[in-house]
Amino acid sequence: MQGKRFSALGSFYAAVIAAAAVALAGCDVVVSSLNAKARAEQPWSRSYTLDPKGTVEVVNGNGRITVRGGEGNQVEVKAQVVARAATDEQAQEYLKQIEIREDVSGDRIRLETTAPRLSGSRAEVQYELVVPQTASLRLTNTNGQIHVTAVSGEVRAETTNGGVKGTELSGRVEASTTNGGVDLDLVEVAEGGVRAETTNGGVSLRLPASARANLRASCVNGGISVTGFQLEGGQSSRRRVEGRLNGGGPAVEAETTNGGVRVAARE
Repeated sequence: MQGKRFSALGSFYAAVIAAAAVALAGCDVVVSSLNAKARAEQPWSRSYTLDPKGTVEVVNGNGRITVRGGEGNQVEVKAQVVARAATDEQAQEYLKQIEIREDVSGDRIRLETTAPRLSGSRAEVQYELVVPQTASLRLTNTNGQIHVTAVSGEVRAETTNGGVKGTELSGRVEASTTNGGVDLDLVEVAEGGVRAETTNGGVSLRLPASARANLRASCVNGGISVTGFQLEGGQSSRRRVEGRLNGGGPAVEAETTNGGVRVAARE
């Protein structure tokens, strides 16, 4: 029995080493196999000029979307396009059918992942973008996380299976997911306010201690905590909190079904 166990482990590690060797051998396109599963991938990159107040939209199916605010008026996109199939040949062929469609103008850039649906195959794109700090974002994903950093424009981020995370945000924010958490760190509560919503996951909001806002938080299965603020007026219970922060201001809404809500002052 023990001999068979070591034999199985040896076969497993041999497959891993073989897959790594194939991956390192390629330059632009990488194909690897493990347990009869194959993967082919290649990089994709673009550079655009965008009005600083313009909009960047990404529509993705599977994979992560990461966006960071930067200086200037350039949008830099680096993506890794991945095809998965039963064999190396099928993965390579499927890779050719995955497309990132571009719709570009001076004040709007839209990227959308498209691929035919084939039984036993899966398309995936990992996006990394640097955008003007003041740009607005429209990010839609299906199976993957969304992470936005250092953006002062409006952010709308929506995914289905994955979390939404925002750090150093100072514009209006709408973030939602179905299976995952929403974690937002704001350096300012903008006039348009904040809305964070999920079904299966927690919601965490960090706001400046001096932020003025009208807070409304609710959950069905979980609890709510508000720390670092004096809540004025409204109502407070384990599953519903309403009130004014520092005299009131823009609406800050947090809602979940299965999970907790945490609102805290930034350190």
